[in-house]
Amino acid sequence: MRNRIYFLAVVLAFYWPLQGQDSPQVILKLDDLKNESGLVHPGWQQVMDFLNEEGVTGAIGLIGNSLEKGDQEYINWIKSRHAEGHEIWHHGYCHCRPTVAGKEVREFRGTSYAYQLDNLQKTQQLAREKLGLTLLSFGAPYNNTDSSTIRALAELGDITTWMYKETSAPTEKHVFKRIHAVNIEYPVHIPRVDKLRAGFKENRTEPLLIIQGHPRSWVDSPKRFRRFKRIVRYLKKQGVRFTTPSAYYAHINK
Repeated sequence: MRNRIYFLAVVLAFYWPLQGQDSPQVILKLDDLKNESGLVHPGWQQVMDFLNEEGVTGAIGLIGNSLEKGDQEYINWIKSRHAEGHEIWHHGYCHCRPTVAGKEVREFRGTSYAYQLDNLQKTQQLAREKLGLTLLSFGAPYNNTDSSTIRALAELGDITTWMYKETSAPTEKHVFKRIHAVNIEYPVHIPRVDKLRAGFKENRTEPLLIIQGHPRSWVDSPKRFRRFKRIVRYLKKQGVRFTTPSAYYAHINK
């Protein structure tokens, strides 16, 4: 009897600390894919080649008007990334700063409902025509949104998930919240391994972490790209499961 109790105590001592310690799923929210003289920026090429080598999926934020020029090499590159399992998501139409009443605003904050709806629809249409894809996820340029964004997105039934919703107004879309302590870049465009590790350790009990970065900026200095690689490899060692917005949404709603 004593031996059985001792055995159970040893098992519990080993097993109990592991409860609730499962590593989270991670979405790599990669922003600002656009047409660069008919081609894909080298930063994007290097980042996606590296992710494929590591067997890691990412989420590519497409700026819609980049499809208007019709450069086939650019379009084929995007199609290939989709075929590999990476998700192409709606990152606005122009990623611009329009002027309203003499004041600089953002594409999805401070502009009218009609303007926002038109931009959302144009990108969806371009993706269908040029890529043969229906974009399922949305994330605004600069992560700036307002109540008009809620109304406009409600008209797009295809879009089911929304990354980094800023406004507090309710929406029927599945919102992926932002945890500011977990990011690739500190400040924007500058990868920091130490900051990522600290934020991850603090939030590793979350079921999902969405980590934002900008691949175009990481080839400005070899150090930046090396840091990004270290971040991905660190996360892999922590046992995270990389996913995409629509894949995660399908998983929790299956």
